[in-house]
Amino acid sequence: AARALMVLSCVSSVLASLVAAMGMKCTHFAQHSVFKSPLLLGGGVGFLCAGLLCLVTVSWTTNNVIMDFYDPFLPRGMKYEVGLAVYVGYASSFLSLTSGLLLCWSRIRSRERSQGPLHMQMSQPSSSPITFNNIYPPAPLYNPPEALKDNHAASLCSLSSSGYRVNNYV
Repeated sequence: AARALMVLSCVSSVLASLVAAMGMKCTHFAQHSVFKSPLLLGGGVGFLCAGLLCLVTVSWTTNNVIMDFYDPFLPRGMKYEVGLAVYVGYASSFLSLTSGLLLCWSRIRSRERSQGPLHMQMSQPSSSPITFNNIYPPAPLYNPPEALKDNHAASLCSLSSSGYRVNNYV
């Protein structure tokens, strides 16, 4: 049963990575479609399922190894110890759970951003699209102070020859 759960965890992890890759904004699959965001959520749920299946399997195996190790009726040659594969299993389940949570959280955050704050929705008329020129004032232009202009010392690497600086002409 533990082997079957681990195989299911691996299969669901591969499927979740394919579904999540199709749902990411950087891929060209289903661009400008309403299915893009649910695909990302489906990938996150798939990673959560894969992580839980792996965690159950590794915890179950660890419990069996520890119970057999402390069993006084089991011969000494039949006892196992917790090995490196168990720690790799815990690490992989942690990474799968973390990636699933991040994908689900990013889907929720993108939904909140697309809805926007309540005051922005109420202040805009429903017939016109949201324009940021009406909401935010333009940024002021940056003018450096006179003390900072052309205040460089010539160095060996400044591409200057015979007293002329290239910085003045570029």
